[in-house]
Amino acid sequence: MTEEEAIRQLLARFIQLRDDKQFNAWSELFTYDGTFTYGTVRLEGRAAIREHVAGLLARDAGKHLCLNSVIDVDGNRASVSSDFAKLDPAAGGAGYVIGTAGRYVDELMRIEGSWRIARRDVIIEGRTPASGPAG
Repeated sequence: MTEEEAIRQLLARFIQLRDDKQFNAWSELFTYDGTFTYGTVRLEGRAAIREHVAGLLARDAGKHLCLNSVIDVDGNRASVSSDFAKLDPAAGGAGYVIGTAGRYVDELMRIEGSWRIARRDVIIEGRTPASGPAG
């Protein structure tokens, strides 16, 4: 498997575990001291990230998509920029509508042969920094 494919799998696991509300396994995708930012929120460390996002998305019925990833690998580090869309249930429960879109900007580290997220910045399109939850 190429480094790029291993990173794409990490990105897919990130989305699937979060949408499946498997926040313990999801938080393990970060480095121990990883950071996660969106708007004015900055979280540091796996435990803080897990607790915040688990509370934020506990009742969320939406679905996240991660698309158009541009991956640059440099040894045991990688930079990734990916577009995302957050789908929310449509009124009446008939399908989904796009609720949020934006970009993930990631710094990754390979630790003991596995890629982990050292930093994820969520840039939400069309919102001011203080106006909304993470994508």
